[in-house]
Parts: sequence; C-alpha cells; structure tokens
Amino acid sequence: MQIKEVNQIDFSKLNKKIILVVPAQNAKLGPPVGAVLGQAKIKVKDFCSLFNEYTKKFQIGLPLRVFVYVYKNDSFDFIVSAPSTTFLLKNFINMNRSKKLNLLSIFKIALIKHQERQQESLRVTFRNVINIALRMGIIII
Repeated sequence: MQIKEVNQIDFSKLNKKIILVVPAQNAKLGPPVGAVLGQAKIKVKDFCSLFNEYTKKFQIGLPLRVFVYVYKNDSFDFIVSAPSTTFLLKNFINMNRSKKLNLLSIFKIALIKHQERQQESLRVTFRNVINIALRMGIIII
C-alpha cells in the first residue's frame, strides 16, 4: 500500500524502516530491491507491482527515494519522495550545458522539493536549494 504522508503511519505497529533508491517504473524482483525487501519478509512482487504502478507519472529510470515501513504482521507501506536536490541541479546543468543556472530554474527545483517538505515555507526550501547549488560550485545568474 502506498501512502502520502508520514503521519499516516502507525508507529506502534512498526517493525522496520527501509530506505531505498529505486528507478521509476523499474522495480524488479532481483537485487537490490528483492534482496533488501526479502530480508524484511516483504512480498517483493507485491511491492514491485505497486511501486511500478505508482511511478507511471514519473520519467522512466528517474531515481526516487522510497521509504518502506514494515509492520510486525509483515505488511508494509511506502512513501515515494522526489529525487535529491543535487540530482535535480545536475540535470538542469546538463540541460543548459553550462555551470550556470538562473533563478527560475532554482525556483522550479524548489517547487519540486517543497511538495515533500510542506512543513517548511517555500522561501526556506528556495534558500536551501540555492545553498546546495552554491556548494556544488554552480553559478547563479
């Protein structure tokens, strides 16, 4: 079962939390997904079909962070989050073919990241993206 927010998780019944990076629409029974989830006694085939169905809205192969919450009765929930900020910045740089980004590109990345961090204001998320870009040596114009 796929869930939207962490506050929907029943932590009293939680047994384990697993963090994976899985390409969109490419969860397979083999490693690394199968090996990690198999050790947690999750039905890997169920996870793969649910994940691949949910990620149809993303570009194929886009690396997504997945938080899998395994309960004591061997059922599970998962949350799919956006790619990392550095991954998004690198993609924008590759599209522009230079080490420079404008504020509009930074704002687009901040909007993507703000969807998963709704407790923060958009202004804080925007500043965080700018700081990460500067640490990566990206010139902001």
